[in-house]
Amino acid sequence: MKLCALRRLAAVFCLLPALLLTACGGSKNLQQLPDDALLLPTPTPAPAATPAATQAPAEGFDLTLDNGRSGLPATICLPSGGQDWPLVVFCHGFTGNRQGDGHFAPLARQLADSGIASIRIDFAGCGDSTEDQTGYTLSNMMADVDAGIAYMQANYPVDPDRIAMVGHSMGGRLASLYLDQGSYPVQAAALWSPANGDGSDGLEFLDIESPDNVAAMAGEAEDNGTVYSSTFHFTVSAALFEEMADSHPNQILAEFEGPLLLCYSGNENILSEQTIQQTVEAVQQHPDNWIKLRVFDTANHNYLAADASTPETARLDGKLRDVTLAFLQEALLELPAMAQPAA
Repeated sequence: MKLCALRRLAAVFCLLPALLLTACGGSKNLQQLPDDALLLPTPTPAPAATPAATQAPAEGFDLTLDNGRSGLPATICLPSGGQDWPLVVFCHGFTGNRQGDGHFAPLARQLADSGIASIRIDFAGCGDSTEDQTGYTLSNMMADVDAGIAYMQANYPVDPDRIAMVGHSMGGRLASLYLDQGSYPVQAAALWSPANGDGSDGLEFLDIESPDNVAAMAGEAEDNGTVYSSTFHFTVSAALFEEMADSHPNQILAEFEGPLLLCYSGNENILSEQTIQQTVEAVQQHPDNWIKLRVFDTANHNYLAADASTPETARLDGKLRDVTLAFLQEALLELPAMAQPAA
């Protein structure tokens, strides 16, 4: 244990000269991260003896976990050595999958190189899930995150006191709710365009141009048990509408005392300006919040180039991962905040 502590201490001192994106400790004011902000160099994992069970390909490995329903498809990415790993749980958006529009897998590899384990999962009816789409409910997603964390803690040397979540869109809403309602304590959350409209407003993305159509879908689901979204080619259950109506993620963010990263796109066509503003205002309410804000001006809701430019999509992907990686390194590895470079 002493050797492990010395190694972690050495890693911290090696990183002291690096520049962190920005820090907002002790202030409720959001700060926009500059485009030229630099990423902490990825520390080399300590060459400590690692149990054979923790050895895994660098790109991660797939498995199906027992979630008490039809099974939970997951991908796990592990550091190559050491112990007491922090853990990150990835949560994808509505009708998405554990690839996270191409962002999740390379970020998971970067985290593993930093000594941080991760698990990314496919929620009901999404990705490789064999469960019916009507199983896509907040309660089932909450249970799936519980199952993922429980599996990681039971099988790998993860630190139960250093858990973070990365959530995109509806995955961001789930992560926000999990901070208060989950079975395991979470210390930090990176939220990419969280669908955090209050109550039923959180489903505004079903038809962002016509709230009346969303209300009509809710009524049809109540009458028939389900409603089909031709926009997303997805069957939505009445249970999801009911659980959304009873959920208030921004109230939780307003009371959360841990580090938060909020990312938004500049070409948003899924979330309303009201939802974005309410979420930003919510995280400003707690005087001790550690908050970072980043806006990706040329990105769409999925952090791909709005103009479909391949080079710009690659640039946005790199920026999104760099910002999130540096945030998680600082939050989970207890690295000191660094001064920003001079303008």
